[in-house]
Amino acid sequence: MNGRILAAVAAFRVARSGDDTDLTANLEDSREGARFRRMRPLVLVLVIFAVAAGLAAGAGSARVEGPNAQRVLLQTNDRFGIAGTHVTCRVTRKAANFANRLLCYRATTPLGNRAPVKSYAVDLGEAGVKVVRVGTRQAVFERPEVAPAGRPVGSATASAALGRRIQLKAHTDKAFVAGTNIVCRPFGTAPKLSVLCVLIGSDNHIHDGTFLALLSDHGVIVAAARNGNPVTVFQRVHGR
Repeated sequence: MNGRILAAVAAFRVARSGDDTDLTANLEDSREGARFRRMRPLVLVLVIFAVAAGLAAGAGSARVEGPNAQRVLLQTNDRFGIAGTHVTCRVTRKAANFANRLLCYRATTPLGNRAPVKSYAVDLGEAGVKVVRVGTRQAVFERPEVAPAGRPVGSATASAALGRRIQLKAHTDKAFVAGTNIVCRPFGTAPKLSVLCVLIGSDNHIHDGTFLALLSDHGVIVAAARNGNPVTVFQRVHGR
């Protein structure tokens, strides 16, 4: 995608936490077939997404982004958070012969295992994206996706997380999920930062049909790349 993505702004309202639950158990219980639910439109802004500073960075990105940009490679059970938020992403897999997936959610405590009931979690894998409402057994949104060829540039030289508590802060920071094309980075302006995750191949392009998942403390947006532009296909506010 040559340049534009959708960003959620102040229309998201903070929802009450309520009870919380363990996301791993909730994810394992989610069933096939998601329902697409309509909601009142959120206020959205179309912004410029500079390629050199975005997820699909070119080979010279180390020079453009600076030497302090974090590059982290996540293995199964590793996790990272977005600094100043409760947004947490954890690498999961059902068994050793399954590929890694990434589960992102609004944790009850930063980098924690639990999330408020009725909040939303994004489950991203190379075969597609799914949104789960915490506390239910059924996905509320699910779409298949075809993974691009090759591993994303930068993943081969990224530092292993090794169980460390990783906090991504700058737009130039990136997290790679080992053995997959999943790449994530912070998005937005502090203190309203979100995590933006997408599948990127070795050609550093976001192809049509690719889904961009954005999750914040306030809600979730999923957009699809169509003709070089993002089209919102799902959006929810936590607690609704």
